[in-house]
Amino acid sequence: MQSHTDFDADDTVEFPVPVSGDSLPVEIVGRRVRQPRDMFDWERSEARADVSAFVGHMNDVAKRYPSAAMVKRRLRRRPHGRHCNVDRAMAVLQAVREWAEKRRGGSAGHDHPPTTTAAERFGRFHGQLRAEGRALLDRTYNSGCHRVDYRSVMLPVYLERSFGDPVAMTYGPEHELSFCVFLVALFKLHRLTWADEPFIVTVIFDRYLDVVDYVIRSYRLDPTTGDGRGNWCLSGYQFVGFLWGSAQLAGTFSGDGGDGPDGGAAGLQPMSSPTTAVTDADACRQHRDEYAFAKCMDAAHRRAKNGMPLWFHSYQLWNLTGLPRWDRVNGCLMAAYQRDVLGRFEVIRQLDFCELFKFARNVRPPGTSFYDIVPAAPPSDTTMVQTTTDVLADYDDDDDDDEKRRITEYGETEDGETDDAVTEDVEETAEDEGPIYYH
Repeated sequence: MQSHTDFDADDTVEFPVPVSGDSLPVEIVGRRVRQPRDMFDWERSEARADVSAFVGHMNDVAKRYPSAAMVKRRLRRRPHGRHCNVDRAMAVLQAVREWAEKRRGGSAGHDHPPTTTAAERFGRFHGQLRAEGRALLDRTYNSGCHRVDYRSVMLPVYLERSFGDPVAMTYGPEHELSFCVFLVALFKLHRLTWADEPFIVTVIFDRYLDVVDYVIRSYRLDPTTGDGRGNWCLSGYQFVGFLWGSAQLAGTFSGDGGDGPDGGAAGLQPMSSPTTAVTDADACRQHRDEYAFAKCMDAAHRRAKNGMPLWFHSYQLWNLTGLPRWDRVNGCLMAAYQRDVLGRFEVIRQLDFCELFKFARNVRPPGTSFYDIVPAAPPSDTTMVQTTTDVLADYDDDDDDDEKRRITEYGETEDGETDDAVTEDVEETAEDEGPIYYH
């Protein structure tokens, strides 16, 4: 456990309750990369290996489950009580969206006069995230034991910093990375399991992109890097959305997996070519709910000034038009993410480390899979994990009648009736999972 003296006062997160005593032992949440030479320790750390394995694993999952419509439909048709982990994560994002709408003011809320500046409103939004984020996570994940544990100490920090910087009025890959760490922490706390992995990209992260887009538009946030030329969206606003979105498209149009060109992707031909998908704003708008890449590209086109060409405001995105296939795009973006985000000092210096995201040196062998870094589930949680047969049964059955039905948004059934999937099962009382065991 790290001592308080190992951290600067400005970098240490203060909590109104003690972090020792009868509660679970936790490491103080704080920043460890302060100078460029600290990047050498970051490259060899457990945290670097954890986030790299998570991003790579979910990239492979997105190739296996590329169809957002199919995954969301399976989620809506689940038996009661299954995939409640996904519902809880969606409930957290829904609460953050409601806070953003409330603090925005104007027609969405009347908490503040119309003359309030965007910076003041964004500061109030972040203040609510900081003040009520812990209670939201405790309520959603049934902490309810009035003690400091991994959920109440660490998760609120990563959740708060997933939605921009209230001082600089910016949003960028470092905040997107913070949300990825939030998901890694949920996996390590067994609030997400391998049975939930088909829904990480197409449901949870897709909803996160929607909330972030609303926050950026409502509070007029700038990208963290660049001056609007050559850095927008790819390295200025988002990166993982393009990465996992290209994996979805690679799985769809690979010809040997996913929907495939001959397996129901006839209506998606405008997205089959990277050149068309990047430059065609209408195609991106049409398929934004199906692919994360199209959603991020649609946001890039909407944020651009009228008449401004793509090569001017998003030069790195324009360069993707020179690649012939989506698997090539995905491979290039993965290499760029390792280099330009995980290897960039300006990004990592803003990242917090803790017991679930350790700065300690990594001693695992090379090539360790993501689930090898997740601690073993306590006995009380193992009974809730689906078997392999149950998970495969959710995705292997083919129902032609269901494929012909109208694909609706998440939270709505095929016949148009509302399904309160976002909030159901959230308030149910569950047994405390007990202490966290590590290998």
